[in-house]
Amino acid sequence: MPLIDLSDVRCYFEQTGNGDPLVLIPGLGRTCRMWDTVSTELSESFSLIMPDNRGMGRSVAKRSPRTLSDLAVDLIELMDALQLERAHVIGISLGGMIAQYLAVEHPSRVDKLVLVSTAHHFAPYLKAMGQLIGHALRYFPRDVFDRTIEVLGSSPHFIDSNPNWIPDSVSTSKQGRVSRGTVARQLMCLAASDVASMEYRIKSPTLIMVGEQDALIPGCYGKEIARDIRGSELVVIPGCGHNPFIETPEVAIPMIVEFLNRSATQPNPRQETAGVVGH
Repeated sequence: MPLIDLSDVRCYFEQTGNGDPLVLIPGLGRTCRMWDTVSTELSESFSLIMPDNRGMGRSVAKRSPRTLSDLAVDLIELMDALQLERAHVIGISLGGMIAQYLAVEHPSRVDKLVLVSTAHHFAPYLKAMGQLIGHALRYFPRDVFDRTIEVLGSSPHFIDSNPNWIPDSVSTSKQGRVSRGTVARQLMCLAASDVASMEYRIKSPTLIMVGEQDALIPGCYGKEIARDIRGSELVVIPGCGHNPFIETPEVAIPMIVEFLNRSATQPNPRQETAGVVGH
């Protein structure tokens, strides 16, 4: 079992594939299992490092995190333990915010950065959404809470086309691996963190990917990130909700692989593609 003792966590992670190292950071209440649908394809091009964030899944917290910056430090220590000087990083949702802390506070460690369905400041809409999620977590039965999050995060088209779909979060919670308290702690870390309140400077080549129909973290926040990261690229996926790795992997994964493999001298082939905004 791949476990490494770090300063504040006994970190569980999985590795697969060959190529340049790529760290995958899961979102709120998720474990490394969330990458199961796309890890096979990504591992054909990259060496994947897929951790459970502190306290999630099989990662045992020695001390509870207080901010997203604490969770970013865990990943730096994991990279140190694996003797990785630099790595590409993909973060989705909360994981995208952690990824931004990595890029801002530890710029020399991040090669290329992919931010999916995320934001860089806790705007009033996102605060209200976070409060609703917190109340649902506290008062709803766990299966109902998980299903609520999936409905909020999925596009109407996806739900209509997959009415009996059972997401990873529901099956994981039934196994008892993700406690309410741990999810609540992640929400508290989120509320105590605001990437944009720091000197927001990301120099890594960055791809921002958003779903056109994301209600949890609407695409307007991804557009703000693209505005504030010079030279970044913004991809808007039509008809997609919060998780393109579930809803539209056939669109998202080839774009990400092309971006990560592209040399600095190659042009961006997507500048004129419908549904894609080059920034």
